[in-house]
Amino acid sequence: MVLQKEIKKEPNAKISVQVTVDKSSVNEAKESIIQDFEKSAKIPGFRKGKVPRNMVLTRFSKNIKDETISRVLAGSLQQILAEDKYRPISEPVVTEMGELTKDEDFSFKAEFDVMPEVKLGEYKGVESEKYLYKVTAKKVNEEIKALRERFATLLSVDKKAAIGDYLVLDYEEITDTGERINKKKDQTVLLDSETDSFTKQLVGLGKNDEKEINVDTKYKEEGKEKTRDVRLHVSVKDVKKKDLPALDDDFAKDISDVDSVEELKNSIKEKLKKDAKHRSEERTREELVKKVIEKTDFDLPETMVNNEINRMLSEIASMYRMDLKKMQENEAGYSEYRKNLKPRAVNNLKYELVLDEISRKEKIEVKDKEVNEEIKKYAENGKNDFQTIKNTMVENKTIENLKYRLKLGKAQDVLYKNAKLEKTKNINFGDEEGNG
Repeated sequence: MVLQKEIKKEPNAKISVQVTVDKSSVNEAKESIIQDFEKSAKIPGFRKGKVPRNMVLTRFSKNIKDETISRVLAGSLQQILAEDKYRPISEPVVTEMGELTKDEDFSFKAEFDVMPEVKLGEYKGVESEKYLYKVTAKKVNEEIKALRERFATLLSVDKKAAIGDYLVLDYEEITDTGERINKKKDQTVLLDSETDSFTKQLVGLGKNDEKEINVDTKYKEEGKEKTRDVRLHVSVKDVKKKDLPALDDDFAKDISDVDSVEELKNSIKEKLKKDAKHRSEERTREELVKKVIEKTDFDLPETMVNNEINRMLSEIASMYRMDLKKMQENEAGYSEYRKNLKPRAVNNLKYELVLDEISRKEKIEVKDKEVNEEIKKYAENGKNDFQTIKNTMVENKTIENLKYRLKLGKAQDVLYKNAKLEKTKNINFGDEEGNG
């Protein structure tokens, strides 16, 4: 169909095409569409399929023109993509279009985003530090403390509330006219900050004390977030203090399958060592990919970046039970939120594209047996049936995504096995920075 085409690579993995379609192809497409209208046209006084052509051309001229253009655009772009093997990731957008006439060729210009070209740098023999996470006594003690916090109880105390205490209280809002509304009962509040204005007004209160306090409350008006001062009447019902369980053998027996504190500490230490070993390899592998990224040229299309931001937003909304539609109501805030996510989205894409390109160069494949083994792990960890999980993954098409992730993992294996890891960087497990 295409008589002539001129393809240009634009910045950010965008392709623009200038296309001229020969008039005979255009007229052929138009004639086919006219015949379709002749067969289906319904006009009073004529049987279906018996409407005169000149009446069809008059009555449906705009429809015929629009459908002819649509068919010519779709057909020629499909032909171009097949011939030049581009992988579009956005719908083509027509930016210029000539007139559709019987005696002239038809021209148009379109552009679309394509899968970016990744000019991969050297990925074998990459030099990097080998990260080594070590478990310290401090970390073990922190885990023990967290366990005691988890099993702590709140005990009533006969004293005035101080920072670190809990207040059980009722409160209600006082309107400008003095009316009390929106009563809340048995609210437990932790006094955890000396600088928080709300907390400061509650410090020093005891059981049966009452007080009027002021708090700043945020609300939305016309899509904008505003703050108003609210007056509350507070009635204290109880003062409580956190009571940590004693760190003794009885505690160890109650919360685990060990018989002593010493065994509990050893059990925690062994688990931390296992986690630290996993994190050591994970961090080393991450750094290797980052070093390859530094030597690789990318040309990321906006469509791909926006899609990744959308994916991240959906994930965040699901994790924190956020309402995306409500977020979008505040256009300025939503735009700023997306802007802040963009660097992470770009890094995610670069990370994935590098590994994908390595897997392509190494001709990495993932066998069905490997996929099944991974699904089996999921099933065992969740105490679910293997076949049920696999059937679900096949139905919702997430099994292909699993296969893709396994392929990227194999690409990372190639990096790790061929890396030069001559130096070690020691890090205390749980710390962000290394200590040399």
